[in-house]
Amino acid sequence: MNYLSKMSIQGDDPGGDGGSDQNEVNQEDYVLLGESYPVLPLDNNNGAGEENKNVNEPYLARLIGGLFSKNSNENPDFLSDVRSRLHFTYRTRFMPIPAVPGGPSPLSFHFLIRENPINAIENAINNPACFNTDVGWGCMIRTGQSLLGNALQIARLGRGYRIGSELKPEEISIIDWFVDIPDAPFSIHNFVSKGMELSSKRPGEWFGPAATSRSIQSLIRGFKQCGIDDCQISVSSGDVYEEDVMKVFNESKDSRILLLLGVKLGINAVNEFYWNDIKRLLGSKFSVGIAGGRPSSSLYFIGYQGNELLYLDPHTAQPFLSPSHQERSFYDSCHSSNYGKLAIQDLDPSMLIGILISGEEEFKEWKREVKDSHIINILERKPGPMESVFDGDLDSFNMPDNDGFNDKSTIVDGDYVDIRAVIKHNDSASCCEKDDGFQDIHCKKQHIVVIGDRSCSTTSQDVEVEKVLVEHETVGVPEPQHNEVADIL
Repeated sequence: MNYLSKMSIQGDDPGGDGGSDQNEVNQEDYVLLGESYPVLPLDNNNGAGEENKNVNEPYLARLIGGLFSKNSNENPDFLSDVRSRLHFTYRTRFMPIPAVPGGPSPLSFHFLIRENPINAIENAINNPACFNTDVGWGCMIRTGQSLLGNALQIARLGRGYRIGSELKPEEISIIDWFVDIPDAPFSIHNFVSKGMELSSKRPGEWFGPAATSRSIQSLIRGFKQCGIDDCQISVSSGDVYEEDVMKVFNESKDSRILLLLGVKLGINAVNEFYWNDIKRLLGSKFSVGIAGGRPSSSLYFIGYQGNELLYLDPHTAQPFLSPSHQERSFYDSCHSSNYGKLAIQDLDPSMLIGILISGEEEFKEWKREVKDSHIINILERKPGPMESVFDGDLDSFNMPDNDGFNDKSTIVDGDYVDIRAVIKHNDSASCCEKDDGFQDIHCKKQHIVVIGDRSCSTTSQDVEVEKVLVEHETVGVPEPQHNEVADIL
């Protein structure tokens, strides 16, 4: 995954004019979970001179050479920060997770082609009805573990913690909580267990942002000593309800709250309208990262450089290691200085945003920070019954593949929408007046309720409620023709 991403990045021209110099484009600072690191100037002997020397080489030769040469202007403080972040990946040969009726089979062709055939055969002999690896289905769980692990690390050790020659006992304890055994509170076994209980996800099924956030919330609330006092989630929006947050702070003003917000910021790609907001979120001191990436291929985003997002990739299979005797090799396997880059325009629109708030004063500061955000929306209270909107699972939301929605040219900047009445009028409804025109909407999130005249309908089920993201106002629509049903664009 890293290899392919780097090829894509180095092969594309971010400036779009075909004539920009790659070294100049990438001179912007690295930003990593609220910390900024300048790019070091290129060495005169090994930098610009080397570039000039190779300028006449074929493009493919320069591209491949760049993939295997270390970037000489990477800031060592930045690399130390990357290495200090917790990074959980696929594992093999862990304690078996039993398959369930109706769920994927550990012996399916899907898993055989993704995993080492020797491991698959060994598992088939020893545990034919169990999963002893999450290769091919556990990447979203692993990025969720990474997000949670770094939230715990920041809560208990502070954002300035750096891994050194000797591990701190707190660091050892945190990693031990993620070991792939049923007794570890945040193990993949317990993620899968909560996924079945709360999201109907069977072992071997791919998690999405909503299922992952529900599992994290339940596991945190069941393990109070972890250092985070509460976890609040939104599975289908960036809404945060102040009344819920203040209930926690009323018990203790110093409480730590992890906010997990599952959002979908576009149709097939993230709308450009949200790009700066995503970078602001990753650059915030309250950020603990974003779990997202591409469909069925989750990555853990920890920062950005220019319009490229920095990520840790879980798609590396490592053998299960026991933490017995606190062997350093086990703890080192949960850290890596190898990071990847993904152009923000290639980011999948469904993602899980992590925010860590430590105390009531930090919450007030964060509220001011996101006041103008087009993604985060802080509301005083939860909507009432008539205000209830889509509470489904963004994991399963898909737009049709065979219509104009897949054409980016049909997407209006800012996710404007056209809305018409949803009631189909028949010829006998002559007593009904025509639908009133819609007024302009001047807020970024609006609950749209369209109710037909009950005197014109023989059914009581004539209410439609939609949650719609808009930038400033709606686009005008023509009056619906006779017998026309609503179009939601």
